[in-house]
Amino acid sequence: MSRAPVEWIVIALVAACGSTPPASTAAGRPAPASPATPATASEPATVEAQPQPVAAAPTPTPAPLPTPADAGSCPAADDRAYGILVSPQRPAVGQPMRVLAATLAGEEALALRVEGAVASDMSYWTGVPAAALATVTPDKAGELTIVAGRGGVGKACLKVKVREKAERDAPPPASTAVWPGQRTWDSGEEALYSAWVRALFHAEPGADLAYTALDQVTRDPARNILHDAYAWGEDAAPQQGGLHMRPDCADTPYFLRAYYSWKRSLPFAFRGCSRGGPGKPPRCGESTSNLSAAGGSGPQPGQLGAVQHFMRRTLAWGVHTGNGRVALGDERSDLYPVRLDRRSLRPGTVYADPYGHILVLVELFAGEGGRPGVLYAVDGQPDGSITRKRFWEGNFLWNPDPGLGGSGFKNFRPVVVREGAAVQLGDAEIAAHADYGDLSQEQGTLAAAAFYDRMEAIVSPGTRDPFLAQEEAVAALFEQARVRVTSVGNGEAFFKQSPSATITMPEGFAVFETTGSWESYSTPARDLRLLIAIDVVRGFSDKVRRQPAVFAAEKDLEGIVRRLEEARDKLLADPKFRFDYVRSDGSKWSLGLGELVARARALEVAYNPNDCAEHRWGAPAGTDEAKTCTRRAPSEQQTKMERYREWFAARKRPARGT
Repeated sequence: MSRAPVEWIVIALVAACGSTPPASTAAGRPAPASPATPATASEPATVEAQPQPVAAAPTPTPAPLPTPADAGSCPAADDRAYGILVSPQRPAVGQPMRVLAATLAGEEALALRVEGAVASDMSYWTGVPAAALATVTPDKAGELTIVAGRGGVGKACLKVKVREKAERDAPPPASTAVWPGQRTWDSGEEALYSAWVRALFHAEPGADLAYTALDQVTRDPARNILHDAYAWGEDAAPQQGGLHMRPDCADTPYFLRAYYSWKRSLPFAFRGCSRGGPGKPPRCGESTSNLSAAGGSGPQPGQLGAVQHFMRRTLAWGVHTGNGRVALGDERSDLYPVRLDRRSLRPGTVYADPYGHILVLVELFAGEGGRPGVLYAVDGQPDGSITRKRFWEGNFLWNPDPGLGGSGFKNFRPVVVREGAAVQLGDAEIAAHADYGDLSQEQGTLAAAAFYDRMEAIVSPGTRDPFLAQEEAVAALFEQARVRVTSVGNGEAFFKQSPSATITMPEGFAVFETTGSWESYSTPARDLRLLIAIDVVRGFSDKVRRQPAVFAAEKDLEGIVRRLEEARDKLLADPKFRFDYVRSDGSKWSLGLGELVARARALEVAYNPNDCAEHRWGAPAGTDEAKTCTRRAPSEQQTKMERYREWFAARKRPARGT
């Protein structure tokens, strides 16, 4: 597990103890320049300098961090754009308390002050959302006053009572509501949700971040600001009475939103939707909410058991990828399409790809020294695991065809309580709402090249060094290859346990979305994305030709393109981009990215788990690499894969009903 969250606190504490934060840390890292984290982000490794590199714009000097005095005084009325939360909800003397303040109003640092106690550490994030996080251990009972603001002007204030002694509380008895809805969603609450998601999945750029389950993340108090906020032991290991959460890709954004809503006593609702059909996007029915869900209980007592039942049965059985692909203009949906800008594309934003995969944005790192910025998301898998991925063409597939449904970036519709019922706001209400107003269907008008160009301009505004940008594309391809190692290995582990088994292969488009062992161990969607990623790396020079101004290449375009292609070949052969996979006999085989790229044709029919690992990695027949293969898919399945090869060769997932 990354130790980054600890490093944030240590470094921020040094800054908080002095009047002026240092220009660099002891590790030699720069002061805050990322829009998502403090001054701890290490730069990815670089390759040897390219000939005649493109000059990069100088990195701006970061602004100094705010002081507690910059939070100002309690305002007469809170600004709804600013939110404050504390965890646990009932703090006690001698018990560490987390204090989070966040806003979507501007990207500059937010100041935070706790009156009546001394913060043992303080960390800041600039960007969207801007946030400050403090840990406070009260030394006496009474009332604490928390103020958040900027430039000496207070924006929001929260008063918190501290009890004499910390005690384990018991969940209240289950009632007609799964949990009560006592708070209201507004832009301040959305900022808090976004900051919570970012902290939950932070890791340094380029680092692997993977968990076996969502509850493995929420059990970590260093990541989960809301850890045990109710003091019920709700975030203990499942075998110790804590929540059991194993969402797949479609469930993951809903589980995150529902978990946060429960911890914050906010209303939550979702709709049951169809999966759509050939040329028809999904349609949704009536909503179910925490106030209206059918009763039921998990093994835990009271409200905690009701929440467990809601998450694992009502919600997990009630949503699927069709919920994300409802047409952009259909307001009978859980998610609404947003503008493509930095405020809208924040941690917690959902990305629904046109072919049925769902991701959740978690963190944006600014580019420095000509290196592109990096936008990260997480997604769930059928086995419940959660992994982090960067935004690029190989992970975020795009096709604006409305017949595939309304794909793209979306945020959850705000839920309000009216006459005792949880209601999702419609399009007109969101568009006119002072706290939101970011609804837009513009994504549906963008062809693939325009969509990716637009996104890259958001992630990496300004001029970019093409050599560094190409290196990032190669690094992203390497990430995808390493993730696939785990997927193929999972299939091998299954056959080690069941050596005589044969996994049934679905017909037609169902190879991409069926359930059971095929869904768990096959890789058609992942391999399609890998093939697209290979194309992106192969054709990076075409991107530069399309946007020479973005890459400062107008004066010597063809010369830069030629050097880029030479640099690409060197990168693909670089030993740092080699990885190992395990062959049928248990031995490891090393592959380089250059070899993988050359095997693109073989990878078009390499997704079947009934085939050995050697075949799934495209090992040429008769080679030393292939000689350990002891398992092949049945001949009728091989015939079907050849018939379906055209989908992979065209890099286009088939429509439903194909």
